[in-house]
Amino acid sequence: MKLSVVLSLLLLPTLAHADALTGQDAYYDLTLSKVRTHDVTGATGAMRFSVVDGCTGWATTQHMTLLIRNADGSLNKTVTDYITWESKDSKTLTFTLEERDNDGKLTIDDAGTATHTGPDGTGTITYTTPAGRLLNLPPGTLFPMAHTDALLAAGTDGKKFISVPLFDGTSDDGAQSTFVAVLGHHGPQKADFPALEKLASTDVDIAFYDRGNQDENPNFRSQMRYYDDGVATGIILDFGDFVMRGELEKLTIPPDECK
Repeated sequence: MKLSVVLSLLLLPTLAHADALTGQDAYYDLTLSKVRTHDVTGATGAMRFSVVDGCTGWATTQHMTLLIRNADGSLNKTVTDYITWESKDSKTLTFTLEERDNDGKLTIDDAGTATHTGPDGTGTITYTTPAGRLLNLPPGTLFPMAHTDALLAAGTDGKKFISVPLFDGTSDDGAQSTFVAVLGHHGPQKADFPALEKLASTDVDIAFYDRGNQDENPNFRSQMRYYDDGVATGIILDFGDFVMRGELEKLTIPPDECK
């Protein structure tokens, strides 16, 4: 869903925000922002994103419901559940991705474990669903929480962009290439949620590409403001034919039990 880029690891910022990331429980209201074709006439949805700090790793769950109205008046509903465990030493990611259609039929069913086995970020992805599938991780691959940490560090360091491979378990082709443009960095300022007002934040545009694909158009793009604790606001999800906006409606930051 989500430029094949040859990247020196020297472009990576120092991962300086790992201690600032926290658990969260965030609810987003999704509304249609833009339509580029006549195939889609409306869309709405909701997303819940939760992170639990397990002290040695991060447990994340994302539940998203999307309802799309087509030009003929029919409705397509998709329900996606995405669950991961990412170790804080960035060596292991376990993942489960399920997507169901209007009838509740399972259309995507992926699960497995990715492990960094080389000092250069290489490794392997072993799928349990579909069973027996094995893929390689290219050098420099980051897992989702480490990727968030890297773009936050880029904002703090005054970098304009980073470009790194990402594996999060959402692509059939393994790791994807990402190009993260840093659109701005802000000190603490007034926010809709008190828990965010004392935190710096970074505005980013993230483009996702299949590795080895020479097409300059990304498979998927997203924009958001990331606060230093990992909470995202003002989310833009660009699916190509249409664009959704995600507004943060509810936010809970649980007590930190690990520090």
